[in-house]
Amino acid sequence: MRKKLENMTVKEINAELESNKTKQQEVIKVWQPLEKKLNTLMARERKLTERSEKIEFDKKASQKRMDWAWLLRWDWQDSTDKHTFRDTKLREIGLSTSGYFRDLEQSQVRIALVKNDPKSLPATIKGLNKVLKHIKPIKGSYKQIDIFDHTLSEGGVYRLMVSEEKSKYKIQITRYHREEILHEFNNLKEALALIQKKYYYEDADAEDSRW
Repeated sequence: MRKKLENMTVKEINAELESNKTKQQEVIKVWQPLEKKLNTLMARERKLTERSEKIEFDKKASQKRMDWAWLLRWDWQDSTDKHTFRDTKLREIGLSTSGYFRDLEQSQVRIALVKNDPKSLPATIKGLNKVLKHIKPIKGSYKQIDIFDHTLSEGGVYRLMVSEEKSKYKIQITRYHREEILHEFNNLKEALALIQKKYYYEDADAEDSRW
């Protein structure tokens, strides 16, 4: 049984310090080889995981029909290839990403409706219809779509909120952590048409360098 510190003499303390150092060295001799073995196993695990993900990525990327649920799924270990592929495929349908939801393990989808461009509205509708059912609701039963507007969120962050059953659509602004509903619709096209009119990104003939 160890003696209480307050009852120990300097001689006893020095003796225990020497004994303690010896015991530490004995532990290190046992521990170092185990640490090396653990590091080797962890390195192998990373390589196996990367290879498994590469096989899945190649398989999904080569499919004729895009698996949008897989594409939107986010993980901090996602490869650069998947990030690039996700951005490319979403741009092809008139959408993009603006970060991710860690709790939902999903990328955040963003829209940017170009003012005075007759192709922008139908392209955005078509793109959203491809992915909406795969987007997870973040607040209650509403799915959140970021809006990239021409003010670059100078007065607040605009979002399109879509009910899970796709029967209600809200345009919302967040300012100083406060949320306010600006408009409500029962139709996706009407909601997007207003966004194109009031919360648009750029004119059709403007140089698009930030989208």
